[in-house]
Amino acid sequence: MPMDGAARFDYVIVGGGSAGAVLAARLAEAGSRVLLLEAGGDPLAPPPETSASKIDPATNMPSRPLAPDYRVPAFHAFASENPGISWDYWVRHYADDAQQRKDWRYSAAEDGVLYPRVRALGGCSAHHALIIVRPNDLDWNHIWQLTGDDSWRASNMLGYFRRIERCRYRFFGWRWMWRLLGWDPTGHGWNGWLSTEHAVPLRALRDRSLRRGLLNSIRAAADSFRGGELEWETTRLDPNEVRWWNPFASGVRQVPLSTRRHARHGPRERCEEVRRRFPERLEVRLHAQVQRVLVSGTPPRAEGVVYRQNGIEHTVQAGREVVLCGGVFETPKLLMLSGIGCPAQLTRHGIAPVVDLPGVGANLQDRYEIGVVSRMKRPWQMLSSVTYSTHDRFYRLWSWFGLGNYASNGVLFSLALKSQPTLAVPDLYCFSLLADFRGYYKGYSERIRKPDYLSWVILKAYTGNSAGHVRLRSADPDAQPEVQFHYFEEGNGPAEDLDAVVAGIRFVRKVADAMDDEVAEEEEPGRQRDSDEALRDYVRANAWGHHACGTCAMMPRAEGGVVDSAFRVYGVEGLRVVDASIFPRIPGYFLATPVYMIAEKAADTLLLGR
Repeated sequence: MPMDGAARFDYVIVGGGSAGAVLAARLAEAGSRVLLLEAGGDPLAPPPETSASKIDPATNMPSRPLAPDYRVPAFHAFASENPGISWDYWVRHYADDAQQRKDWRYSAAEDGVLYPRVRALGGCSAHHALIIVRPNDLDWNHIWQLTGDDSWRASNMLGYFRRIERCRYRFFGWRWMWRLLGWDPTGHGWNGWLSTEHAVPLRALRDRSLRRGLLNSIRAAADSFRGGELEWETTRLDPNEVRWWNPFASGVRQVPLSTRRHARHGPRERCEEVRRRFPERLEVRLHAQVQRVLVSGTPPRAEGVVYRQNGIEHTVQAGREVVLCGGVFETPKLLMLSGIGCPAQLTRHGIAPVVDLPGVGANLQDRYEIGVVSRMKRPWQMLSSVTYSTHDRFYRLWSWFGLGNYASNGVLFSLALKSQPTLAVPDLYCFSLLADFRGYYKGYSERIRKPDYLSWVILKAYTGNSAGHVRLRSADPDAQPEVQFHYFEEGNGPAEDLDAVVAGIRFVRKVADAMDDEVAEEEEPGRQRDSDEALRDYVRANAWGHHACGTCAMMPRAEGGVVDSAFRVYGVEGLRVVDASIFPRIPGYFLATPVYMIAEKAADTLLLGR
């Protein structure tokens, strides 16, 4: 088994995704020698000229080119199904078979529901919808209160958002005030590595029925709030602006995107930019699937990792530490394969326990999402002649000028709502799409092509259900783990979670009613489902999620925690976890931004020697 020389790298980082790529870049930039191991390839590297690379195994048809799917904001759904980067998991929402089979997306052959993930440099930032929304202050303060570490205070964590953001959609005067005076009350960053932009397709302004419908919908939303059905505090178009006088407002949002010149830009680009500047400090090895962490000694210490590349096993040693950034499913799996976890589960698969840490793989959480999908009486004018390919004039408009439909991720406008006025922050985030979107299943992205649909997606944040788990199926590193969520009553969350989703459906129906002249039929859930109980049954059967977290929770060990407030794995020296698995509860509304922020914080923690 080939072995790298001892102490050739200060840090070995496992996983080049949303956290790992950011962490590796920051550490190398600060002078550390870093090895980044990524199981996938580079989304923008030329594909190998093999027949397998040209055939999509899901459809047995020629694959779409990967580079445009990655770069074009409007193509993000196609990126998630592009065989060049897709890494599909199959998860169960319910242990009860009868309830699970009520979900029409359930695959009996796979015994689960599709959960799209990515195996590539950049991780899920290579296919996500580019939404950048900063978490609420209470998300960070919750970790501070849980761990007693005041470096997690929201006031301190805001500095990491400022560090990563290069805001390009706010009034330029704020930027100059920050540069000249070092003062900016908006909370934005102006010189970070992640540029944020707004995209308003110009054709949307010329589509009369769409323009009229949007204005009427916004008025309907405001009237519904003012009528007392849901709380309306203020209109706050920018979700990332700091408003000290009213930080938890509900209202209309215009969501920023992580694009640079209206093309996808994120952790991959950050990592590659640093690697080009400091090739002697940052080495990236692609198609390197880590098999286990090398743990030895008393007390146990992580010495390095074993990984497989091109069919050959290699070992590499870390001079200082090993950092796992494999994600919410793969990181607990890798810990368990290394003998760290619940001893009873490990011995069942013939793995010798090294550290008794039963919280590994527990505390799995997700949001609940549901779609209200309407077929329109006529196609949208702005979608006429749109093919979502590189062969139409809209692609040329985007590639030449960064304008038009393809510069947008498809979100028209969004709303942050409180399902109950007594809540501290909005718990519903709803956004509208000119598309037919009903969750994830093989071939779901093809529905995006339909020009005569409007979908409202309702996202239920701050769910109270943490009963899910990730467990090994076998000791084979190539085997996917068992992922079981235990939705709604099967879990440990409150009944209010289900009622909140129903409230969200009723609200967006009222907004959709303002476009009633344009709607032919509400296909999902369907207006025949009108009672609360009928809608509850529909949500139980059809809800999905794609923001899993929590399986290596940052909390006290006695309460089921896996890492401490400095990302250190309990009971193992020289081993840390930095990815979405460390969140004790799901932060905010979208995961990308908080993951980037914790990666920056982890870099500071390591560099300070905590």
